[in-house]
Amino acid sequence: MVSREDVLNLLAVDFRRFLYDNFQTTETIDDSVIQTGAVNKWLSEIELTTGIQEASTAKIHYNYAAFNPWYSQLFFKARLSSIENVFAFIGFKETTDNPTHDMTESHAGLMIYNGHVYFSTGNGDDTNPNQQLTEITGMDPTNVLLYRIIFDKFAYRPTPLIYPYFDGIRVVKTERLWSNDYQNGTYTPSNKDHYFMAYISNDTGVEKNMKINFVLYGEEYPD
Repeated sequence: MVSREDVLNLLAVDFRRFLYDNFQTTETIDDSVIQTGAVNKWLSEIELTTGIQEASTAKIHYNYAAFNPWYSQLFFKARLSSIENVFAFIGFKETTDNPTHDMTESHAGLMIYNGHVYFSTGNGDDTNPNQQLTEITGMDPTNVLLYRIIFDKFAYRPTPLIYPYFDGIRVVKTERLWSNDYQNGTYTPSNKDHYFMAYISNDTGVEKNMKINFVLYGEEYPD
């Protein structure tokens, strides 16, 4: 059993940086939108929505680069409304430029492109820039899932499913175990501070959205 003192020591001493953000306040988060895109900041939730106009986008990122994928663990809880006719990215990214499906700048994150789900990494190398995409099958990001990124490894874990049921709701409990790791060991992100970014754009005249409930980050590399 972990004592209270162990937890305090872990947060105060063993972590160079520690963040748990459930969006009670959003002063450190910048957002930008194009056309009918919008960012809605609710209590304990941020929603990125494209609206109905084709090629609309919505993006958020912390307004400082403070996330190093080399020495950290990143968790976030999120849900997408659809994986069809949408491009989405969430995770570490070297710059605040809009992500693309073939970006080679340093990054590591969940990517939705052309109806498929990927773990995407880029090395950001000046002389030999490359990207690695690993397709993730059997995962449904339209459910609320918990995601984990540790350097070049990606995993996800389900949460209970909630359905409307007559005049109430029905909760279906799922086996809450982490998936196997998906590893991009060939082209890995750079050893530097990155931004945490979430982005979504639609490819058709139908609204698409992404909802994020929290971000949890711990960096163990000493000062």
